[in-house]
Amino acid sequence: MMEKTELKKLLCDAVDSVRCEVGAFAEDIAAHPELGFFERRTSQKLSEALSGLGLDVKEGLALTGLRADLDGGAPGPRVALIGELDGIVCRQHPQADPDDGASHSCGHNLQISAVYAAAAALVKSGLMKELAGSVSLIGVPAEEFIEVGRRTEMRERGEIVYYGGKQELVRLGVFDDVDMAMMVHAGDDQPNPSFVIPEGGNGFRIFMLRYEGRQAHAAAAPHLGVNALYAAVAGINAVNALRETFRDEDHIRVHYIITKGGDSVNSVPDDVRLEGYVRAGNADKIDETFDKVIRAFRAGGEALGAKCHVRSIAGYMPLDTSKELNGIFAENADALVGADNVTRGAYFSASTDLGDLAHLLPAIQPMAGGTVGALHSKDFKVVDFDAAVLLPAKAMLMTVADLLCDGAKLAKRVSENFKPVYTKEEYLAVLNRKFFSE
Repeated sequence: MMEKTELKKLLCDAVDSVRCEVGAFAEDIAAHPELGFFERRTSQKLSEALSGLGLDVKEGLALTGLRADLDGGAPGPRVALIGELDGIVCRQHPQADPDDGASHSCGHNLQISAVYAAAAALVKSGLMKELAGSVSLIGVPAEEFIEVGRRTEMRERGEIVYYGGKQELVRLGVFDDVDMAMMVHAGDDQPNPSFVIPEGGNGFRIFMLRYEGRQAHAAAAPHLGVNALYAAVAGINAVNALRETFRDEDHIRVHYIITKGGDSVNSVPDDVRLEGYVRAGNADKIDETFDKVIRAFRAGGEALGAKCHVRSIAGYMPLDTSKELNGIFAENADALVGADNVTRGAYFSASTDLGDLAHLLPAIQPMAGGTVGALHSKDFKVVDFDAAVLLPAKAMLMTVADLLCDGAKLAKRVSENFKPVYTKEEYLAVLNRKFFSE
């Protein structure tokens, strides 16, 4: 059996050896961004890359997802390395799609490139035989919770059940045999070789509102109308009055947009619509705040005599990562970039469907350097490819080595110590309860 230090070195050398092909892959994906559940080209490119390594790739998972497995020299736990396939709408980004505004200002092209690099290193080095267990390489669609109207139509047609890719893959059983999972996200304006390792993060729930008023002539007979826009404004003001009751430690955020403000300036608006998120760092706080917010929005309708119709949509669970798995990853990150460049215990103020996965099995989402500009902004770009892609691949592989060496003793300990919040069935039932229309 190979000594673990030597194994890690050889894995890292193998990552360096595929730098050129992985770099070309990352650039190609960045130049052809696609939105969630429609990442057909991206999925195909990743499938071709993995198939080119001799791997058997299962395609079409949750429409565009995929998975390939690598078995070790002995049975043992299964570790998933995850990369997200989709882009985000950012029309001002230099590489945005001119038609739908899709871009990889989210950095997801870097994630799947790191997964490809890890796969290539494992295959070309032949080092899986040194490990007890297996590694699954999973391309996940639709992490960005966008195009809610479009996904609602897809749900109604039976094409999807849930709006997030990992939620769908859980439903479909893709993670049923996975014991633990990790992925590395691009950092936020983090140009130097470095890692930030979050312990927690916000989850959220979606609301879509329709205020139904009564149309009338805006100048000649406004007294005959019921102004749905004013009802919405009254509801917004009621929500704003709640904000001082939100505790800092709960990380509550409530934000929304008006997607329709009426049909004609010359008519009292009778159909006004809003879409928004309620976020918090605790699932109970999300639901508690959601109820308060909906009550406030309804009050706006009551005040003006308009009806407030509510659609609730399950969003993502708060992120609660495996501290034990984070610790193993952090030690390897220290070895790669120095402990001064590794931030432990950070809080992820945004949201990710990795939070859902982390309620079921040990999962982590470190964030890597090598980029400048805020995520989801026109200024986001890679300034250090090695830091953004190769170092994450190396850190994941070194962590896999720790987990699956020595008869997978460490991976077994992580699994034994983990207490899931839900079983799969309980988790899906919780999501289902959050879908309703009134």
